[in-house]
Amino acid sequence: MDFSLTEEQVMLKDSVTKFLADNYAPEQREAIVKNEAGYSAAHWSTFSELGWLTIPFSEADGGFGGNVADVSAVMEEFGKVLVVEPYWSSIVLAGQLIARCTNQALKSRLMPQVISGETHYSFAWLEAQSCFSLSYVSTSAVKEGDSYRLSGEKKLVLNAGADHFIIAARTAGDVADEAGISLFVVDAAHPTLEKETVRLMDGQLACNIQFKDLVLGQDDMLIAEGEAYPLIAEVVDEALVALCAEAVGAMTYLYKATADYANTRKQFGVAIGSFQALQHRMVDMFMATEQCRSLLVRAQCAILDDSAERSQDVAVLKAMVGKYGRKVAEEAVQMHGGMGVTNEMPIGHYLKRLMMIDMYFGGSDVHRRRFSDMRYL
Repeated sequence: MDFSLTEEQVMLKDSVTKFLADNYAPEQREAIVKNEAGYSAAHWSTFSELGWLTIPFSEADGGFGGNVADVSAVMEEFGKVLVVEPYWSSIVLAGQLIARCTNQALKSRLMPQVISGETHYSFAWLEAQSCFSLSYVSTSAVKEGDSYRLSGEKKLVLNAGADHFIIAARTAGDVADEAGISLFVVDAAHPTLEKETVRLMDGQLACNIQFKDLVLGQDDMLIAEGEAYPLIAEVVDEALVALCAEAVGAMTYLYKATADYANTRKQFGVAIGSFQALQHRMVDMFMATEQCRSLLVRAQCAILDDSAERSQDVAVLKAMVGKYGRKVAEEAVQMHGGMGVTNEMPIGHYLKRLMMIDMYFGGSDVHRRRFSDMRYL
């Protein structure tokens, strides 16, 4: 089977690489992270002009008609330089929830905003007691005539500056039931919604939101009442594959940067890369990265083939990326010495980003249990 990139994917990857090489040096990234928005509006506008925001969406929706492999090709390049623009949260995750919704009137209104990049969306799902379970939703949505009254709170919602939030709320069932979950779109500037911005370990901005008696209409629902869980699970699986592609990109940078450093850093008059013990460790970094890359391809194939085991393959990928991503980053830091964790060196920033990727939608231990439950129970 041929796992090489298609001609279109090679061209796409080359265009991303060229732009990032010219605009995403470590000092440029550091300046972007420190600004108030947490990302570059100019870069986001360029993403739109180059058509990158259209990649995951069908031609019928005005998109490029790409698939998870196309998105992963972009995300892997993003991972190599730690791009902070909210491509994953607004386009790959929230954007796909909108693109696959059944409320055609709402979809027709929102999709042009998503694809153009003029409006940012973010998926608000995580709660304090959820333990990263997608079906744990205590936020309530009580029906009152043609409206719903929402009350609850969501934690660590990505892209704190998003214009709209997609809120998962329970319209029926017990707190952990898969049935009874609905999705509502709400303006981030709604007077009932309170927002607290927090800066994550990797420098990106997230927010905690809470609301009481937030009144929304049926027109604000993405899908029929109580039927949102299958949509959420499907979109999150694909989004996690793209996120893991970003992690593989970061791991690729780390082992290459470490090898380059080891070949120039001298101790006792010779390059430390000539020490056999360090050579073995760098080979381990390479093997860990390639193992995650292989699992990434497997998960992409499972999604493209609509395999019955797609969720299992995604769980394995997420678990291994969490485990080996941190291992590769920690090895890189150690071989660079104490300066590896300073802000002046990019290595430490990659460690922080890989640790955050591990925690999105549950760490490696969560997905090991998830795989075990699907495989053996």
